Amino acid sequence: MSAADAKAGSGDGTAVRLMIGADLPLHRRYSGTRDALSRVPLALLPTAVQEAGDLAEVLGAGELWFKRDDTSGPIYGGNKVRKLEFLLGDAHAAGATDIITFGAAGSNHALATALYGTREGFAVHSMLMPQPNARYVRRNLLAAQSVGADLRIFEDGDHAVRAGIRLKRKLAAEDRVPFVIPFGGTNARSTAGFVNAGLELGDQVAAGELPEPDLVFVAMGSMGTAAGIALGMRAAGMRTRVVGVPVVAYDVNTADNLLTAIVDAQAVLTAADPTFPRFAWEREDFSVATGFLGERYAQFTPEAMEAIGLAEKHAGVHLEGTYTGKALSALAAQGRAGALRGRRVLFWNTYNSRDIGALVGRGNAKRLPKRLRAYFEQDVQKLDG
Repeated sequence: MSAADAKAGSGDGTAVRLMIGADLPLHRRYSGTRDALSRVPLALLPTAVQEAGDLAEVLGAGELWFKRDDTSGPIYGGNKVRKLEFLLGDAHAAGATDIITFGAAGSNHALATALYGTREGFAVHSMLMPQPNARYVRRNLLAAQSVGADLRIFEDGDHAVRAGIRLKRKLAAEDRVPFVIPFGGTNARSTAGFVNAGLELGDQVAAGELPEPDLVFVAMGSMGTAAGIALGMRAAGMRTRVVGVPVVAYDVNTADNLLTAIVDAQAVLTAADPTFPRFAWEREDFSVATGFLGERYAQFTPEAMEAIGLAEKHAGVHLEGTYTGKALSALAAQGRAGALRGRRVLFWNTYNSRDIGALVGRGNAKRLPKRLRAYFEQDVQKLDG
């Protein structure tokens, strides 16, 4: 979809209120709902907001807050839980028996899908690909294995996708019903989970829990999180701009692709409920902050590791080097350049902080496929200190 196409439509940004119920797409029950999105209630919402005044001073922001989505789920938090509410809802609606999904070897999405998918009664198959080694890769593999996920490793994303297609056909031939969840758990329907999140933040602003931010910084991989927050905040009547920080290849995390993700999600929601507001969108309605990826996906950077240390020391918030550390390093760079002086900034913490130690302890690296066992035999990357 082009930017010109995206500009079609209009809306008044009427604020929306908190939803009650498991089968509705958004924060309130719309009178015109005709095709409510399927949803499984997994998340513990709303997640808290935390002021970080000391860190704001260190980083050069006028005010700084954290949105604590690290506590979004009872057994595993982070940004994937909100998406999985809609993805697993769709899987149940389709009568699925099996979930097939994709990710890097240490994928937080693959782990979250394994934990919540198996809890919902699905057999979960993770089609994985190599990434730089890190301690969290080992933890995630063991935790996913401990709940019975089928973990497979391939030489790259193309091979993983082809294998997923073959597995889907094989399962169907066995009279099972496979349901495919894409990389990162992002599609136009699952983005509704973060439209909810943007609306939730609007409720917290209205309740006086924090002032309306000028900017929201968030890590950007499959882009559903950034797209949903932008759309949800606008539907809540907020003027806050999303700053998406790419953590995958820049030719994937483009402003045009983010714009398409926003508009596609809006189209799904307006089709499901004609009372959902329609907005005209342009690239200028959000920002994409490049320059913080480093050499490649999941390769830690000195700037990210410094940012992680500052968040721990000055805010008591634990981040990691693949997503949130790089996103906070973008915030730090803008702050030190003077761009955040006098501005209210919110950092969306998309990393899990729930203790998965018991799950990790039940895993057994010796039972993993040979190419996954290698992550336990080889050194982690140097910056993973």
